[in-house]
Amino acid sequence: MKRLLQFIFFIVYANSFSQVITGNVLSEEGIPIPKVLVVNMSSNQKVYTDVFGRFSMAGKTGDEVRFAKESYKGEKVIALNHSVTVNLQKIPQEIEEVKIIDKRLAESREEKLRKDIGLPKGPDKPREKPADAVDDIVKPLIGIPPTLNFQAIYDVVSGKSRRLRRLYRYEDLQEGLAWIKQNVDWEYFQDAGIKPENMNDFLMFALRDERVLMYMKAKNIGGITVSLDNNISPYLEVLSRKK
Repeated sequence: MKRLLQFIFFIVYANSFSQVITGNVLSEEGIPIPKVLVVNMSSNQKVYTDVFGRFSMAGKTGDEVRFAKESYKGEKVIALNHSVTVNLQKIPQEIEEVKIIDKRLAESREEKLRKDIGLPKGPDKPREKPADAVDDIVKPLIGIPPTLNFQAIYDVVSGKSRRLRRLYRYEDLQEGLAWIKQNVDWEYFQDAGIKPENMNDFLMFALRDERVLMYMKAKNIGGITVSLDNNISPYLEVLSRKK
């Protein structure tokens, strides 16, 4: 009898310290969503849902659990019991027609990455097109009949085209950073160990990741959250080596 009581006490004691939160992540139509990032904010444990949209992680009732997935709006819930079901809302996106004409290597890589991720191309801005030495000077010269584009020649030789490209890159970067700061839940990253004074430094570090750039251009909040999350550990490792 004494051993039985000890055994029961051991089971109860063990269960109190090895609680688990399980759940399912579904679309609005009830379809399981795989590869959703699930984060327990109390323990900072991270897992991904399996092909059936299921997940399992250490946790207890009262823990805050957050969910992020490319092309879906983020979601957070308080675990009221040890099993949760979450429905993620799809972000509506208009997929523009993809036209590939005389793409260079960098543009081809960007286009391939965009299609692999499933992102629409960002909207074009009404800007003056910088002259290109090949497209606007060389190709017209070898055409039939050959033509000279004097304005393009001046823009390339004077450096105007190079200055315009640098200006546009800077403007796009500032616009993208402002959008990230307005839409990303910074409390999440602070809880992961990134101090407020390091946020800008962390963003510049993460922007070396092509996926972060793609999601920033497409203004995809679910994708940017997941991509930034993937850069937390490498950034903190670099930061620790500087100390």
